[in-house]
Amino acid sequence: MRKDKPNFILPLLLLAAGFASVLLFGGAESSLILSFGIRAASFIMKAVPTVLLGAGIVTGGISTYKAVKLNQSRLLERKKEAERIGSHNVVEEEYARDASSPEATRAKLMQIREESPGLSELIERCLLQMDRMDDLQRRQKELIGINSAAYLNDTVATLDEVERALCLNYRSIVNQCIIAGSDASESKLDMERVEKVMDANAKLLSQAKELLKVSAEWIDKYNGQEVPDRSLLDNWIRVIRDTIGKEE
Repeated sequence: MRKDKPNFILPLLLLAAGFASVLLFGGAESSLILSFGIRAASFIMKAVPTVLLGAGIVTGGISTYKAVKLNQSRLLERKKEAERIGSHNVVEEEYARDASSPEATRAKLMQIREESPGLSELIERCLLQMDRMDDLQRRQKELIGINSAAYLNDTVATLDEVERALCLNYRSIVNQCIIAGSDASESKLDMERVEKVMDANAKLLSQAKELLKVSAEWIDKYNGQEVPDRSLLDNWIRVIRDTIGKEE
């Protein structure tokens, strides 16, 4: 801000005036004594330069302090900007390396949300879908773990495939957000394409949820000493993989 900008002109003027008063009073000592008397003249010759020089030193110190603080503030801002750019580049590189990575996709979506506030609602919808996928995977692993059902590990692998498919589908939304720019709103996007992606991912999430349900039913039968038929379970795995194949 302008009021915080250091001003060295006033301190220099005060110092100059102080030195000038010393020279002036030195050459006009007799006149001052005749005009004001010895005591008054002595006081004036000491007080005026002292006040002027003191004020110059004090204001100069204040201006120097402000200059140092301002320089520190600028250095901090530059450091933060460099860190922000560095972080931005890391996200870009990770996403470019593997757009099917859940971690890279989430980081990219969060970056868009931060840099394009007008798209935050859309990005939140995407992140919510990813959260639902994380929850389904967690519950599937927990179901298999507490039942020692390692024979259903292929269902976990299938959900991992679903998660990566969701991420790949988001590429279309990410690309549109990039093209629209940081000041974009949803009105600048092809919302028909966006909703197509969201619907495709919603379908995959629904199928993943059904796989979790069928897995639990199969495990219950197995734990009940039955020899359950895996055909329904395997059929859902095929349906999911067929869906992924159509929408990748």
